[in-house]
Amino acid sequence: MSATTPMQLRDKIIAQIKDDSNLLSMPQSLYQILHEVDKEDFSPQKLAEIIKTDPALTARILSLANSTFYQRFSRTTTVNQAVSVLGVSTVKCLALSTTVLKPELIEKNSGLNPKEFFTYVLLNAATAECLARELKLKASEEMFIIGLLNDIGLIFLVHHYPSEYRQVLSLKGKVDSLSSAEIEILGIDHYEISHLLAKKWRLPEEMANSIGCQTIENPSERVKKMQATINLARLMNPNNFSGFESALEDRLSEVNQAADNLSVSRDQLDSVSGKLMSSTIEAAENLGVDIGSIEDLLAKANQEIWKAYSTIDQLFKIRQDLNDKLFKEERYRGVLELKNSAMATLFHYINNAIMAVYGRSQIMRQHHQSGQSEIVLKDLDKDLNIIDKSIQKIVAVLEEVKEISQFEQDKLTGCTEAMNLDERINERISKMDKEQKWFVWANKEQVTSD
Repeated sequence: MSATTPMQLRDKIIAQIKDDSNLLSMPQSLYQILHEVDKEDFSPQKLAEIIKTDPALTARILSLANSTFYQRFSRTTTVNQAVSVLGVSTVKCLALSTTVLKPELIEKNSGLNPKEFFTYVLLNAATAECLARELKLKASEEMFIIGLLNDIGLIFLVHHYPSEYRQVLSLKGKVDSLSSAEIEILGIDHYEISHLLAKKWRLPEEMANSIGCQTIENPSERVKKMQATINLARLMNPNNFSGFESALEDRLSEVNQAADNLSVSRDQLDSVSGKLMSSTIEAAENLGVDIGSIEDLLAKANQEIWKAYSTIDQLFKIRQDLNDKLFKEERYRGVLELKNSAMATLFHYINNAIMAVYGRSQIMRQHHQSGQSEIVLKDLDKDLNIIDKSIQKIVAVLEEVKEISQFEQDKLTGCTEAMNLDERINERISKMDKEQKWFVWANKEQVTSD
């Protein structure tokens, strides 16, 4: 018997989605919810009664209804209020989200780590919601749901086709993206499956057309903006769970292009980035999703920071080598182009890194100061010092980047010395160290005098 081809697998998957009424081993309560809202004589009261038969689902719906993702003027205390305030479609989607983000749906032999995958999903949801608020999109909470459901197709694949998905992950380094690997093995990627599932479950049309970011015939301007927003959210968060991750320079370029398409400023991107850690932790708690401890998240964040440092060092070396050559040849135009592109890129990336590192240090300090030392790493002070030093270095680089970015054409003749960043940055860090030591000394003197 011949092996199943990718196109045959694609046809099988699409047929399965079309014909199977319970695709992800959903609990009876969710199956009843989906069935109820499709009735012509649908009753919001009946929907609330179904939800109340599932205590866990009830708790999560109320928790989300009162979270910062659904900011309301008054607290929602009953399921009936949640249905009335949030709307039937939102409650339906929340019920879907809270019941499919379960580690037991991800087969062990698929090669996928549930915690890492759910962290990525929740980061995307939080990012999409924060971006929507920055853009002042109507009903920004819808973007949170779209973020939660945008990768639902991947759960379908690892649940129903775990061995095939292990083959997908084995293509890391051989193809350029996870989507390409999925199509090569399965004939379809998980984004298209997410879109098909959204249609299957009869989600609101605009929301369904935004999930998976599929090509839709004559999409409305609102759908275009929702698709662009979820795409930017996806690009802002590294795809660590699969190993298919673009180089930092490439991903940053894609982020900048996607942000420009949405007219999102760098300040807005920085604002969103600074909120992601707390928003993701809150979403995980509200949904009852295990994404690991704060220590786990901190360790992953530090890995990303060191990757950034490595890339930045390479960019500095390349830039300085080019600067020397360009100055010798008096190619002032090339210097200007290099300065503008390199400085803009570094300023944006390092600023995001500052927000990420600073957020983590604040979380650790909060637990330490509240006496919850047992939930942070044993070497708390050591780690905080490392993070503070990292922030100190990045701040020094940012100050240097700002200064170089302000150079004008007629000042370039004597700026070779200014381009020697290592020496200038070290001087800035030394100055910050002296200021910090003086501040500590002054505070001690103040305490003594008191």
